[in-house]
Amino acid sequence: MIHRGYAFRSRWPVLCLLLLMAACQPQPVPASPEPVTLQLVAADSCEPVVASAAEAYSSVRPWVTVRYDVYNTALAEQVLREGAAEMALLTWLSDSGEAEDSLWIESLGRDGVAVIVHPESPIAEIGLAQLREVFAGRLQDWGGATITAVSREDGSGTRAAFDSVVLDGVSPSLSAVVMPSSGAVVEYVARTPGAIGYVAVEHLNSSVRALPIEGILPTREVIDAGQYPLWRQLFLVSHGEPTGEAREFAQWLIAQGVKVPPVVPEQP
Repeated sequence: MIHRGYAFRSRWPVLCLLLLMAACQPQPVPASPEPVTLQLVAADSCEPVVASAAEAYSSVRPWVTVRYDVYNTALAEQVLREGAAEMALLTWLSDSGEAEDSLWIESLGRDGVAVIVHPESPIAEIGLAQLREVFAGRLQDWGGATITAVSREDGSGTRAAFDSVVLDGVSPSLSAVVMPSSGAVVEYVARTPGAIGYVAVEHLNSSVRALPIEGILPTREVIDAGQYPLWRQLFLVSHGEPTGEAREFAQWLIAQGVKVPPVVPEQP
């Protein structure tokens, strides 16, 4: 008769060999996510926001390539509606006549519109009533200096917001200089001492000076609090509720919030 302890010891080498063979078997390799491309479109004023978001999202999901095109708001919305982009960042929604439920819309917070002048401009601050006179063409002189209104083109969400708040139904001046982008407005004002224009706050830099409106500068805090007079909503939009990677991006962006805060640059 064989003792049980001896039987176990006699089988131990066999068990070890089986375990070793099992360990040497090829192990399944975790599948890498398939490469994905997410196509976005953005209003010109949202370019700093979408650029920052695209870079940050691709860093946390490296298999996702985020591409984006930039147009004025009206054209960006049209591109989205035509299906050439999966999502859009817009600052104004047109009255297109299409059913409202065809668009999925999520607010990302407030976005400010800064009124800018050349650093050497005699204008220290301005009120909404004075702005209306300037951009209606009825006020063209300030402290003995000629001033030139600089506006955006039709279809710009920044212009739509500015006209809604400032002009409030008054016809804009036909003599205003019209620029095709926020960057072009900044460049023109920076080289033209008598110019006064408006841009999304994200486009501010030290080449121009932001004016207090009704005594209030467009800082992040006052814009978020709704205390700054010139603000509008920033929208994340898709044609129908987003799915797949677009849904993942939307959830991530809503959780992260806008990561390019409006900052009034210090003047030299």
